[in-house]
Parts: sequence; structure tokens; C-alpha cells
Amino acid sequence: MSINLDKDPWLAVNFSMFFPGIGQFYAGNYLRGILFLNGQILLLIIATWNIFGAKGNTVTGFICLVIALLVYFGNIVEAYLGVYYPRREQILEKIPRKYKKLWFAIFITRFLPGLGHLYLQKSVIGLILLTASLILLSLNNIFPELLLIPPLIAAIATYHTYRVFPEHSQIKHRIIIIMTGIIFLISVMGNYFPQWLDQRFQKFIIPSESMQPTLQINDIVFVSKSPNYVPQQKDIVVFTPSENIKVFDPDFADYYIKRIIGTPGDIVEVKQGKVYINNQPLQESYIAESPRYQWKSPTIPPNHYIVLGDNRNDSLDSHYWGLLPREVIVGKAYKIGWPPHRIQAIAP
Repeated sequence: MSINLDKDPWLAVNFSMFFPGIGQFYAGNYLRGILFLNGQILLLIIATWNIFGAKGNTVTGFICLVIALLVYFGNIVEAYLGVYYPRREQILEKIPRKYKKLWFAIFITRFLPGLGHLYLQKSVIGLILLTASLILLSLNNIFPELLLIPPLIAAIATYHTYRVFPEHSQIKHRIIIIMTGIIFLISVMGNYFPQWLDQRFQKFIIPSESMQPTLQINDIVFVSKSPNYVPQQKDIVVFTPSENIKVFDPDFADYYIKRIIGTPGDIVEVKQGKVYINNQPLQESYIAESPRYQWKSPTIPPNHYIVLGDNRNDSLDSHYWGLLPREVIVGKAYKIGWPPHRIQAIAP
């Protein structure tokens, strides 16, 4: 490993904040950089598959996320030390105070816009940026349309920190331009990621015994949401109350979960303890007990379904309130994600 005494430990820190390993590459520690980079990618892949995959173990996924977080912060510290100790200059303070450092100012600006300006004794603009950032952070949940503003402020604050710093160079200017763009893009993705995730996945807590034995009270199920989803027989679906549910049950809940039994074109009949689809008995190994009621549906029209609870004799479902329209179906429940001893894929 060659030692470049022109390298700055706080620039290594800034690089490592983007993704583990980048700061090590800058410091010339290529092997460590490869280990951090590949290790973090592997941890994130394993965590994502275990958390969101039907057959993954949610606990394992969260453990991998915690390890990935530790690796992230460890990579920042290691990147800093990988540049700091080889230089061993007396004026190279670990936390720069006497000798102001641009890359340290950028580092604290990335935590909260305005801090870098306060560090550089630009109090007015620092307080303005700090106040604006804190206000916008508190308003993001109320006004989603403001989600683009904090990344813009973060990018402006980063670049302006460079502009108010007394020393400039072409190399630093190019790095700041690239860094500002990346900070903006990463901040935008971070702000919109929860919305993107909510459009595809949702957690649902089982509130009643209507789906026993398949689902128990307080099970947390993961629901896959897609506008192109076509419900299939035996799928377990989460849905909001339709108008006929609201009429039948004035104390309707926000969400319901049942199993698809009849699809468009089917006639569903419950008789003699069995469910029949178009006069053919439906094989059901998942129900709590045989139904003790008689019931017959009309021919199911397009974009409507018949849903029943697995606990047939203790379920408020289609045999009470009728057809379920497609537009109220949120998505398909595909996995029990919690508690740990219940984690499993939901099989049809």
C-alpha cells in the first residue's frame, strides 16, 4: 500500500458515507475496500430476501440489517483512520478546531444542513439552513409534496459550504460538484423510498380468529400489492370494506383478510359441511372445521369474488354480506413475518 500524504481523512469519511468501501479505495486500502463493498452488498441482499421473500426468515433479515448498519459506521471509522494514522502530522487534529477543514465542514453539513456553516462561523446562513431543515423534516409527513425540498437544501448547503470556505481549488470544486449531485439523488431516493415500498408491500396485523388455524390473532402478515394482481382461488387477500360490508356492519374495520373461494363465473355453494364450486367439491385442508351452514351464491360477475374465512363458523364473510368487488382488494398475503416462531410462507 502506498501512502499519499495529500489525502484528507475527512474526505475519506465523506466518500465512505456514500457506500462502504469507497473511502478505503480513496485511502489506497484496496483489499479492505473490496471487503467492505462486497460484504455490505451481500448483507443487504440477504436482508432484503429474508425480510420480503416468502420463504425468508424475518429475524435473520433484521439481524443482517443491524450488521449492515454496524459495517456502515465501522467502514467510516476505518476509512478515517486509514488516512489519519499514516500522515501523523501534528496539525492534523482528529476533530479539526484550530485549523478549519473543508471536508469536516462538509461531513457535518451532511448530517444536518447549517452545521457546517456554524462550524465555519457563518452563523446567519447556518441558522437559516438549520431552521429550514428542522421545519421541513417535521412537515414531511404532513405534506408529502415537500419531500423534494430537503434534498435540495442538503445539496445547496453542501455546495455553499465549499463556497464560503476560504481555500478553493479546481480539484476540490470538481469533487464538490459531483458530491452535491450524488447527495441530492441519494436524499431524494431516501425520502421517496418509503412511499415506493408502501405501494408494493404492506404489513397487516390479524385482529380476529376468523382465519384460524392458518392465521392467529396478532400474526403480522406481509401483503404484496400490485395493480396487475389477479386474485386466484385459495389466495388470502387483504381488502378494505366494500359498500355492502358497510351496510351489513356499521362498525366496519379498516381492513379485512379472507381467502378467495369463488372467482368470476363461478357458483359457490356450501352444503353438508363442504364447499362446492360449480357443483364440484373444493378440497380444503386449511379450515378449522366444516361449515355448519347452508348457502349458495349467484353466478359471480366480472371483477367480483367470493371470500370466506378459514374459521368458517366464526367469520364475517361473503356468506353474510355477499360479493367482494375487485377494487377494494389491497393485495395478496404471502408471508407470516412475525412473531418469530410463526414465520412462514402462506401456502394456498
